[in-house]
Amino acid sequence: IFPNFSRKRHVVTQAWVKKQVAIGKLKFKKFTAGLDTSYSSKSPDTIAMLFQGITEDRKLIILAEDVYSNADLEQPLAPSDTAVKFVAFLERCRKEWGFARDVFIDCADQATITELRKYKRLHGSLYNFIDSYKKVEILDRIKLMLGWIQQDCYLVVDTCTEHLAELGKYSWDTDKD
Repeated sequence: IFPNFSRKRHVVTQAWVKKQVAIGKLKFKKFTAGLDTSYSSKSPDTIAMLFQGITEDRKLIILAEDVYSNADLEQPLAPSDTAVKFVAFLERCRKEWGFARDVFIDCADQATITELRKYKRLHGSLYNFIDSYKKVEILDRIKLMLGWIQQDCYLVVDTCTEHLAELGKYSWDTDKD
C-alpha cells in the first residue's frame, strides 16, 4: 500500500534526530502517542505503542515503539497490564524526547481506555487518554499517509523495527475489487 516508502529516504537514526535538534535544524512542536491493541493469543496481532514527534516544519517522526504479542507471552497481558505498560512507555519517551499530553487509544478497545482512565483516577497522570478518531475513511487515511511519505514528511527511527515491518506488510486485499 505504501510503495513510495523508502528505507533510504525515510528511515533515520536516533542519533541523527538528536543531532538535528541540537544544531537547530529540527524543532519539535508537539509530541503525541498512540496505542493499538489486540489481546488475542491465537493471532499475530499485537499491542503496539508508538511515540511520535511533529516538527515545526510539519514532519512526523516515529521516535519510539513498544510492541507486545499475547501469542508470544506465557502470561498474556490484560487491559489493566497494558495501562501500566503504556504509562511507563510514555514516561520513558517523555524523559528522552519530550512531553506528549494528548495520547490516543484505539477507540474500538473501550476496556483499555477504561483501565487507563481508572489508572489516572487512582494514581494521577499527566496524560490525556483520548479515543482515536476514525471518522476519516481508511482510503483517505492511506492517501494522507502516501502524501506525507511522498513529501518526505514521514520519517521513522530505525529502532522502530515492528513499525517498519508493518509498513512493508500492508497490502490490498487481492480478493476484493
